Amino acid sequence: MANLQRRLNIKRAIEELPNDMNEQNIKPDEVSGYEQYLPKIDQFYIPEWFTMKFLVNNLVSFTPLLSYGSTVWSIRRVQTAMGFSIDICATMIIASILRISYYMITPYEIALLRQSMVMVFIQLILLHTSLKYRPEDYIYDNLEEVERFLELVHDVWVEYFPSNPFNRSNHRELVRSLSWKNFSMFSYKIFLVCVYKFLKFFDPNYKRSWQFWQWRDTSQFWKFIFKFILFQFTITFIISKVFSWDRIAEPLGSFIGSLGLLVEATLPLPQIAILSKLRSVQGFKLILLVSWLSGDVLKITYLILGASNISVIFLFFGLFQMLLDFYIAYQYIYYKYYYKGKTYFDDHPIIIQNENIIETANFTSKRLKENTVHTDIDDFELEEFI
Repeated sequence: MANLQRRLNIKRAIEELPNDMNEQNIKPDEVSGYEQYLPKIDQFYIPEWFTMKFLVNNLVSFTPLLSYGSTVWSIRRVQTAMGFSIDICATMIIASILRISYYMITPYEIALLRQSMVMVFIQLILLHTSLKYRPEDYIYDNLEEVERFLELVHDVWVEYFPSNPFNRSNHRELVRSLSWKNFSMFSYKIFLVCVYKFLKFFDPNYKRSWQFWQWRDTSQFWKFIFKFILFQFTITFIISKVFSWDRIAEPLGSFIGSLGLLVEATLPLPQIAILSKLRSVQGFKLILLVSWLSGDVLKITYLILGASNISVIFLFFGLFQMLLDFYIAYQYIYYKYYYKGKTYFDDHPIIIQNENIIETANFTSKRLKENTVHTDIDDFELEEFI
């Protein structure tokens, strides 16, 4: 009787098995080989949060750690910031703070906000390292003077008009000089003077007004960053959160966003000036150039295809920065592979401090600092992270 009951239970189980599998749309002969392990892989090895969107967002957010982190390592290794423009730190810190401030008024993709925070973090580390190993050539007292704006305007005026228009003896000469041709040429050259002064401000080889970002005292850099952060976030928080002035917050957000793009668009200018002076790419990391170009492509693609109601000025700033980055790419290729002339490092050899462990006769070790002077630029090659 027990055997009969056991057989009935087995038969009933066999009859019910296909029905359960049909309910799950699974056939017994289909569950075989590696497929029987897929549920385990999905359950134990691929969590639900691990998606393509998660990978892309984190790649966008933490890429600055790789690109600028390699520059930190390179500067620490050779113990000099020569070849790297410290103005890059100022540009990216100011632009990132403006983007974070803009988020308080107009929230955007959280991955981009996280990228801005990561950028501020790595740029502060890079600034600290660059200041620690800053060469004397980057300090205000050792830079060249640039012509004053009024002096340049006076020179252009004298070229087309009398030197002193308020002198009565020059009235006739002034009247004869008043023509559309002279006026148009004068206006054109004044425009060139403004462009010249604008570019010279971003040229770290010349002295700037108020010694901006060329201070000898390193504490001035940190004081400026602290004051800028305090002022920016205080104004934005009060207007957008405390008083909720929508009429002011909206134009303020547009101004902050446009200003952030303008500042970031000037990022390549100091580096272009540095490379032109050195006539060498030593100290400039290739991974920086690759990250800049990749960021330009992503930014332009987003502005054209992914964003809506974007002002033309945003697209203009993006294209302007891309053109400057392409020019740096041209400089990199030319100075690294084709330029055969004299470079800055030929007259200013680099001294690298290396700590080597030397074993003595009694098999003990001691650390000695060895000064290695490289008089040939070919001997001074920095590793590149590609």
